Amino acid sequence: MDVRQLEFFIAVAEEGSFTRAAERSFVSQPGLSASIRSLERELGTQLFTRGRHGASLTSPGAVFRPGVERILDQVRDAQRAVLGDEPGRAELRIGAEQCLGGAVDIVDLLTSFASEHPTADLEFVQDVSSRLAPMLDEGRLDVALIAAPAASAPMNNSLLLRREPFVALSHDDVPCTSLADLQDVRTVDFGGTWEARRILDAALATAGVTRRTIVEANDVHMLVDLVTRGFGIAMVPESIAAKQAAQHLVHTPLSDAPEWEVHLATCADPSPSAKAFTSMFVPQAEIVCLRGDLAVHL
Repeated sequence: MDVRQLEFFIAVAEEGSFTRAAERSFVSQPGLSASIRSLERELGTQLFTRGRHGASLTSPGAVFRPGVERILDQVRDAQRAVLGDEPGRAELRIGAEQCLGGAVDIVDLLTSFASEHPTADLEFVQDVSSRLAPMLDEGRLDVALIAAPAASAPMNNSLLLRREPFVALSHDDVPCTSLADLQDVRTVDFGGTWEARRILDAALATAGVTRRTIVEANDVHMLVDLVTRGFGIAMVPESIAAKQAAQHLVHTPLSDAPEWEVHLATCADPSPSAKAFTSMFVPQAEIVCLRGDLAVHL
């Protein structure tokens, strides 16, 4: 979850319309709608009732709203504290894992940060996590979104943003309930350097499972196209499976599926700009508290 999702939530709540909220937020309506759907999946509840005449908060949405307003106030206070009202010219070097699915809308975050901090010089690098971590250690990056196996913090200076399981993507219903059911099954996978692939390979090796065929795709759309045409099954993190391009596919959870985590990692001595960028994310611990608040009131 990131602050932009929460800003979109408030915009829809105040405007009573996804269209007007998108115009106010300077994003496309499909982008804003996808962001709200991702937020609802993460919370496990519907926040808005959609209708021909607009959008209105559900009961969980109304309970959620005060917590969102509190978080946004804290973010604004944090950004003023680290940057002040008139920040000077600054540099921010950002890295991100090659594909984080719907877990993070990095394009929107970069655009939003650049809009709010027009004097900052931004550099962005997209690469695999195994290469991003050394770049942080060496001071070549200020912040990076890094994926890692569950329960394994990739760096000392990291904040857990999301933990999620892998799911099976297939063209038709498949009789899969565990990793063992993938024995000798034709699969479509990401390239060997992708963190999602490394995590899956380790889980299958531990389970003693051998695929029948491995076809590597270094592009999410290529992977989805191959699965769509029935070439094979893909095991991907939940947020990647939730991408719009894969909505038509069958999503099957497995009882022993591996999990991955998305972390926001910073260099040892983060600049004010890096701290301001970090404040745009909501940590997993805060999300758990928000889910707890919803459960208590429902």
